[in-house]
Amino acid sequence: MRRIVDLTWPIEEHWRYGFHVTPVKTHANHDPWQCMSYNLESHWYTHIDAPLHFDPNGECLNDYPIQDWAITDCLVLNFSDCGDNAAITAEMLEKANEPYKDRHFDSLLIRTDRGRKVDWKTTEYWDSSPYLTEDAAIWIKNYHPKVVGYDFAQDYAIRLLRNLKPGEVVEQPVHEHVLKQGKILQIEYMSNLWEIGADTCQLIALPLNTQHADGSQIRVIAVVEE
Repeated sequence: MRRIVDLTWPIEEHWRYGFHVTPVKTHANHDPWQCMSYNLESHWYTHIDAPLHFDPNGECLNDYPIQDWAITDCLVLNFSDCGDNAAITAEMLEKANEPYKDRHFDSLLIRTDRGRKVDWKTTEYWDSSPYLTEDAAIWIKNYHPKVVGYDFAQDYAIRLLRNLKPGEVVEQPVHEHVLKQGKILQIEYMSNLWEIGADTCQLIALPLNTQHADGSQIRVIAVVEE
């Protein structure tokens, strides 16, 4: 039996993103059809990062043929016992991968169940999130999946961005090592990883077909065989 798990946030109004839906034509206004206008930036909600996001000379989504990575065998590394502000280290990743050390997966999901513990619509989701240490980022780079996904704010500094002062620089080692140096596509702000219910699954990830993009909203599902 095949089971589908949607790993994607809904796109709706949210304090972090300033997303708004504006009616263009409506049935209520006696227009012949209904359509809406809305604003989206490429790194809002569940989205995928291409290296161009962090590297002015980096690859865009076009440079990654979708047939190479959109459907992959996936390993879910489970850190659902991590509490607030917990650091996930390379040693922890290595230990979680131990049962599968003789097999390489084209995609990794790093699970903390953040959205199960804290409402993703609150500032707390970011302000006390678990995060990956620099050596964990290097571990992912060296594992070299085609794509890696997170259900938490994977760089510690992400929590600082909403109060960032002009000219202030923050370090984001996961973006630096995984995305920029490793050239590994990364999917941010996923949910429902706890519903996969297995260490492995098939991951299907389909971004919008925007051209020369540094990132895009993406619909991600896990396919679990039971």
